Amino acid sequence: MNEIRRNRRRKRRDNRRANRKVGTSRHIHRFLRSVIAPFLSIPFHLTAENRKVLRSTPKPFIILGNHSSVLDPFIVAVLADAPIQYVVSDSQFRNRLLSFVLGLVGSIPKTKVISDLETVKNIVRIKNERGIIGIFPEGQSSWDGHSLPIVKSTFKLIKSLKIPVITARLNGAYLTWPRWSPRPRRGKITVVYERILDTPTIRALSLEEIERIITEKLDHDESEYQRTRKQRFSGARQAEYLERVLFICPSCGARHTMVSRRKRFSCTRCGYSVHFSNTGFFEARSGTLKFDNIRAWNTWQLEQFKRFLEDSVRQNSTDVLLEDGPVTIRTGYKTMELQPLGTGSIRLYADRIELHPDGVPELVFPIHDVEGINVQNNEKLEFYVWDDLYRVETMNPRGNTYKWFQAVQILQSVLTELDPAAPHVI
Repeated sequence: MNEIRRNRRRKRRDNRRANRKVGTSRHIHRFLRSVIAPFLSIPFHLTAENRKVLRSTPKPFIILGNHSSVLDPFIVAVLADAPIQYVVSDSQFRNRLLSFVLGLVGSIPKTKVISDLETVKNIVRIKNERGIIGIFPEGQSSWDGHSLPIVKSTFKLIKSLKIPVITARLNGAYLTWPRWSPRPRRGKITVVYERILDTPTIRALSLEEIERIITEKLDHDESEYQRTRKQRFSGARQAEYLERVLFICPSCGARHTMVSRRKRFSCTRCGYSVHFSNTGFFEARSGTLKFDNIRAWNTWQLEQFKRFLEDSVRQNSTDVLLEDGPVTIRTGYKTMELQPLGTGSIRLYADRIELHPDGVPELVFPIHDVEGINVQNNEKLEFYVWDDLYRVETMNPRGNTYKWFQAVQILQSVLTELDPAAPHVI
């Protein structure tokens, strides 16, 4: 896209953002709460511990939650007596209807993994209006039930705002609706509230101390939680779509050979097979059980995947490391409606990503120019290059874009280690 078109797009974006008002009201909050609450409380047996801290903490304050499932923002909001204005991925604002609804509840658009001054301005505005700011500081929901690293800018924001911080730790939410699953299952979700920081404490603490406290309070491992609780989650298709996250067989080491059906998850190459139980653990169906939970399997596979990618870089491999197709390819910018480039394929090499839309010239992006890579709604890979957003969506509903997200991050890290002076963005 040439510079003139890019400048026009930025101007339209800036005008739209300038006209967007981030605000909400108690009336809208109460109405939506009355509508949503029964759909969450009954099937998911929603309970809260220390909920009184929400009432006893003077506004403005921040609520930080561990991000386990798509339900998290709704769960925390239903349990609150006052509106919570969430920082939300700007991709959700591209749909006009959803953008309207998010506007009603005062949501704040934020580009994932990229600093955004407009987001900070809106947060400060809510603070000045004595509101409640909701943030899931991991930046995305967990793929395997274990907490993700917290985005570093969160700690600077808290230090700057100097308002009380409450944590909402969600237990049971991951297995109630795993990120990789298209459907929820009946279970039990418990939210534990705790006020961990107040204004005088924030003033006194260093940035490193704030980081340590928040990280410890939000740390959660669903597998370990389940070992002691042993809650049961009902559903006949609990393993289906697991291949969205687990893509390496622990028995034969083959990549992209895992398939799911109902509660069974197996390798098409060696026949290794496990049963996904109602408590969220694997049980052996054939052969020796390698891992009994998703977290352990995923940790192992990422180590194997990293070794494969590191070897490819150090050997100056020219082979295609990953390839998917057919995929749909779109381009745009932040909250703007995305424009189609076509259907085609995506390929990953040790030093670049290539997009091959049918009927148009290929697009080639050096790995070190890829910025803000993330996965939206499980199957949509998004990243920025040279101020342009690209969305690649697999046409296979069981396609795995998580491996692409991991691959780019690993390659960027390896290339930086080999050449620290090279330009590099994650």
